[in-house]
Amino acid sequence: MDQDSAAAAADVREARLMANCLRANAVRIGAVLSGPVLAVALSGPAVAAAGIGLEPTQAPRGAGIQLTFELPQERPDAHTTEVRLDLPADLPIAEVYPMSVNDWAPRIINRTLPEPLPGLHGGLMTEATESIIWQLVAPAADEPAPVLLTVSVGPLPDADRIDFAVTQTYSDGTVVRWGGPDAQRPGPVLTLGPADPAAAGHGAHHGGPAPAAAQDPPAQAAAGSDDAAGTGMGLLLAGLAGGAAIGAAVVWWRSRHHRSVPADPAGAAGADDEGELVVAGGTTPWRFTEQ
Repeated sequence: MDQDSAAAAADVREARLMANCLRANAVRIGAVLSGPVLAVALSGPAVAAAGIGLEPTQAPRGAGIQLTFELPQERPDAHTTEVRLDLPADLPIAEVYPMSVNDWAPRIINRTLPEPLPGLHGGLMTEATESIIWQLVAPAADEPAPVLLTVSVGPLPDADRIDFAVTQTYSDGTVVRWGGPDAQRPGPVLTLGPADPAAAGHGAHHGGPAPAAAQDPPAQAAAGSDDAAGTGMGLLLAGLAGGAAIGAAVVWWRSRHHRSVPADPAGAAGADDEGELVVAGGTTPWRFTEQ
């Protein structure tokens, strides 16, 4: 074998070796990258699990409001038969009352307070609600819907948030714990903001919904009305200006048309010009008739 043939064979061997190395590296890189992707894919259903809905999720401190808890029905061959709501022991609420809900019978468990708390109606409360237990007292539906339970609470404590614990029991004996020390899933949380003076009104004392914190005061409402009026006047002036501009354009077009188009004895007299003008909101048909 001459030197040229030996060199060519060496080049071929080197090329094959490099291709094999690149192929092996590609396989290793693919294995490294696919690991995290596979882990995320496998953990997807757990992350997407439904939670307990709470309405509202925010309220001012010291207010009296109604809270609605929405529990999902996650068992394909079972339905919820009992729901237990536990309130935090370190943030007692003077008055907690379950509202009437069809097909569910509530039972209240109270505890004695170390120090009395002011109630919603003035006076001191020596006991506070520790838990509320609802029992299903009606036959289950063929397709159970989410469980909606409403509670009237107040005055809300001076804290940043209230973490509730909910225990959901199914007809097949399955127990799901939302929040609390033995939580299997996150529980509902009520975020508390600064005290609202309006929260001390009549509606709050009867457990009404929390007043809207973003209502505009009279001065701001008046300013908003002035802005709206100014906007309307601006639109009117803009429309008038647009109309004037259209009229000027028509006059210019007519004068240019008469200067640039030669007279046609056979069809100029009595001929009609038609077209469309583009204006705000669409097109407006126009028609010129020679007099």
